[in-house]
Order: sequence, then structure tokens, then C-alpha cells
Amino acid sequence: MRKRTAKKLFKCVDDILSSMEMLTKFKGNSYMVSKVKKVCSDNTAVLENEKDAGQRYSELLNEFKKKIESSDIEGAKKTADDFKNLISDSVVYKVVFMPYKASMWDSLESVWMAADKDKRCETVVVPITYYELDSNRNPVKRVNEREEFPEYVPVVNDEEYDLENDRPDIIYIHNPYDDTNLVTRVESRYYSWNLKKYCEKLVYIPYYKWVDGVSSTSFKSAMYYADYTVQSSDDAVKRCIEASPDYARLLGMENVEVRNAMEEKLINLGSPEVDKIVSLDEETAKIPEEWKKKVIKSRVNVLYNTTIDEIFVAKSLDKVKETLEIFKRQKNRAFVIWRPHPLLRQTLQSMLPHLLDEYDEIMRAFMDDDYGVLDINASMNHSIFWSDAYYGFRSSSLTELYKYTGKIVLKDSPKIVRVESNMSENTLLARLRKTNVVNEPEVSLENMIDVIYGNGELKYGKHLDLENSGFKINNYMLEKLCQEDEN
Repeated sequence: MRKRTAKKLFKCVDDILSSMEMLTKFKGNSYMVSKVKKVCSDNTAVLENEKDAGQRYSELLNEFKKKIESSDIEGAKKTADDFKNLISDSVVYKVVFMPYKASMWDSLESVWMAADKDKRCETVVVPITYYELDSNRNPVKRVNEREEFPEYVPVVNDEEYDLENDRPDIIYIHNPYDDTNLVTRVESRYYSWNLKKYCEKLVYIPYYKWVDGVSSTSFKSAMYYADYTVQSSDDAVKRCIEASPDYARLLGMENVEVRNAMEEKLINLGSPEVDKIVSLDEETAKIPEEWKKKVIKSRVNVLYNTTIDEIFVAKSLDKVKETLEIFKRQKNRAFVIWRPHPLLRQTLQSMLPHLLDEYDEIMRAFMDDDYGVLDINASMNHSIFWSDAYYGFRSSSLTELYKYTGKIVLKDSPKIVRVESNMSENTLLARLRKTNVVNEPEVSLENMIDVIYGNGELKYGKHLDLENSGFKINNYMLEKLCQEDEN
């Protein structure tokens, strides 16, 4: 049964016990006796309405009724304790997941998996509707990506889901921006402060992997309005708490009030995205049909991740063009799996429109050639699993995630268009056997390709044996609900 039903039944039991004690004080008062008996009768009727609560529930209810009829207060209290324990054990928490982009589902998936297997939970996945915005922040396209989620994830149409009446115990979200995003925006009923009205716990899990010392502490409104923000490192918690004065200024509140809230809401419970990475195999990350006979082990398959941040840093697309040109020159030894950020084109259209035509031309030329494939899959896991190495911006969460494969990561420098490295092949090989992360300009993309091509063992990384974050998050939130029920 749902938690709110259990609360209602607890109140009925408590009201009956209180009425029985009152009855002993007013035995001679026929008016009071009739009033008290009616209270007992009305509450017993409510308890009897739970017809599907099971055989043990019916047995204890019948026993409880007998104690009431015989005015056995002490016996009724003992039976009431057993009855309430049974009700507590029967509580099922409604846990609703409200992702907006299918490509970001990995940030919630392992929590959903843990909750879906937990007998204490009933789970629902409701992909929510959002709008793409133009450069004036006006909605130009209404989007819902429920058809793009994995087949094993049962999804519910958000237009059919009655949030206001269902009132779940926990809602998980990965979009924290509410009305502040410049590129996409969820419908207003899904803003964090509105969702909070209809659930016990609102939990925000970032859709990106935090990079210690690099990731931005910029304020997202859900960080304040949600009950918890799940971070993936102590550095994330510490730095976001330290940024409380900035958050307070944006919220128009006192520093101490916002800092206290951040200290309560920010918790390090790991990353569901890492859970996904370390679990990938040929079945869970099946190679896309159009990649077959292209992504082959005789070449070095490099995942090239192009981020929004690096374009803003470079203020041009020159580095992108140079990078693709390297792969074109090296196409007998290397093959690029190019994965631009899913919102890159929309961001250029909205915020850097002078680069849009150039970007479209780069894309057209790439698609007409044969030295790589474009990864537009909702999930980045195909690229991660089938690539042999990675090239991308240091602040990207994908850069951070790829480290957990144990395969080679080269962090690029967006402002340096042509990288020339003086490091010898033997020196680089020795380095890569000690660490899987290297940086431009010390190491160039061509250096990395050459060394991996000549030393095939570098294509295979080792997965780390880590505690499952989805399991930790699910347990933590349920324990918080249970603790509140006991208080």
C-alpha cells in the first residue's frame, strides 16, 4: 500500500485506542458513550475498506475488533502494535523518474534499476515534454523523447500521468534549469518548485559527471528547490557549498540561509553514469548497424567528443576542422567516431548564429566522406564501448566518464589549432602504460594514434570495481523516508 494510505490507517488505529481510553472515563455519560462508539465504528469501517491488504491484515483486524468490542484496552494496544508493524512492512513507495532527454537517461538509470528491483518501491518512468528555443528564447518546437528510451525501460506518456493526484513519494530529475535554460526548456509544470508540491522528496541528479577542480559551480535552480542534489565527489559538495554566497545573491536571500540549505541538500553518493560505463558489454552496447565493417580493430577507433564549452572557449570552429582533417589524413590507421554535443547545433543557432552555416558545411562534408561515422545515438555508450581511445575537452563529463574504461584519454586544448609535440614514441608509450590520461599540447592527436596503432594492447582498458551508486542512492532516499515516518 502507499505511504499515505498507511498514514491514514495509523490514524484510524490511534483514534480507536484514544476513544477506548476515553470510554472508561465517561461510562455513565450516554451521549459521550455514543459519540465514542461512533468514532470507533467509523474508523473500523475505514480499516475494513482495505480489502486487498492480505490475509494477515484481515486476521489482525478481526482480532483488533474483538478487543474493541470486549473493551480490552491492553489487549487492543498489543494487537494495534502488531497491526501497525504489518502496515509499515506493507508500505510501497511510489518512485517516479522524470527525465527529459533520452541521451541523458544514464544519469538516472542505475537508480531506476535499483528501485525497480526493490520490493519497497513501485517505479514509473515519465519522460517529460520540453521546448527548443530560438535566439530570443521563444519556443519553436515541442519535443517529447519517450520513443527514444531503451526498450527495456517502460515509459508513461506525461500527458496521461496524473502527477497531482498520484503524489509520488520520490521524484528524480536530471534537468535543473527550470525557466533559465537558453537552449531548451521544460514545461512549467515540471519546474522544480512545482514538482516539489506533489512529492515527499524531490531529488536532482546532474546529467553530467563532475570533474574535480574543473567543473563549474554555477547555480541551477533545482539545487535549491529540490530536497537533495546528488553529487559524485566530495570536491563537488565542497565547492558548491562554498559558492553559496553567489547562489544567495541570485535568489535574493541571506547567505547563511542558503549555505545551511546547501549543506543539507548536497550529498556525495556517486555517479549513476559511472555505473553504466563499468557495466557495458557487447549486449548492452550493441554496435549500430551502420557502424559494422567501419569500426574495425585493424584501425585505431577514436571517439571525438565536441562540446559546447570548447566552442565558446575557441570562439571558432577551426579546431574542429583541423581535428577532422587529421582523421582524414590518417584514415588507413585511424577512424573517428564523431559525437558532437546533442545540443551543439541548437546552441550555435541560439547563441553563436554566425558559426551555424560553417558548422553545417563541416557536417555535410564529413557525412559525404568515409573516414568516420557520426554518433547521433541517444546514448553515448556505443561510442564509449566500441572506440579504442578518446579525444575531447577536459571539462566535459564524457572525458571524465571515459577514464573509467581504462582506455586512453587525450584532453584537447581548443585554442591551439595545430598541436606539435616533441615527445618521442618510446616516451609516450612508457607514459601510457602508467596512466591512461594525457594532455595537449604535450601529446598530439597524431602522436596518440601512432603509438596505439603500433601497440594494440593499449586499445583494451580495465574496468574499475566500484560500489553501485544507483543502489546507494535508492537506499539513502528510502531510509530518509522511513526515518521521517518513525519521527
